[in-house]
Amino acid sequence: MFRKHLVEVIVGVVVAVLGAAALAWLNLDGPTPGEPAPKAGAPTGAATSGPAQPASGNPAPSTDAPGVDGSTAAPEPPAAGLRRMSRLRYDDGRNTATVTGLEVTAGKLRVQLRYESHATNGWSLSCPAPAADLQSSHLTLADGRRVYPVDTYCTSQRSGEDFTLRPGGVLESWGVFPVVPSSDSHFSLTWYDLGTVEGLKL
Repeated sequence: MFRKHLVEVIVGVVVAVLGAAALAWLNLDGPTPGEPAPKAGAPTGAATSGPAQPASGNPAPSTDAPGVDGSTAAPEPPAAGLRRMSRLRYDDGRNTATVTGLEVTAGKLRVQLRYESHATNGWSLSCPAPAADLQSSHLTLADGRRVYPVDTYCTSQRSGEDFTLRPGGVLESWGVFPVVPSSDSHFSLTWYDLGTVEGLKL
């Protein structure tokens, strides 16, 4: 009876020792207590916290790139040069005045006009004195501003003069304005007492 009890004790001790050894072996390969287990699906060696980086190695697209906020770039200023056109401004059945071109130079716009007379007696014309002449015509921009010329055919060549354009004659007139309207907006030209040309655009 004693021998049987002794055998049971020895077997119990052996089982306990083997159990303790098994637990120690399992702890060597298992996670350290208190350390979070790795996330499922994370590639080997990849960080499991912080911002993700594109797999291709290219930097992530920036959210402050131009255009992301929906804003649009300012329109390009009109290129220098002459824009030819033919916009009839005045026609009384005998004489005509036509806008023939808009020329952009450094910060200025030169408007070109052609006077033609088909009347038997020609066309009587008059150039005001400089102060009045430079207030006799204007551009009206898209924002409503009026811009007056800084030079004209009359001021530079026939200031204060009355003259007649002969029958069949042609006169090339012009005005220089100290502005270049935006290429994405319309403007108008009021030329002396010959009326207004609407919808001009560079």
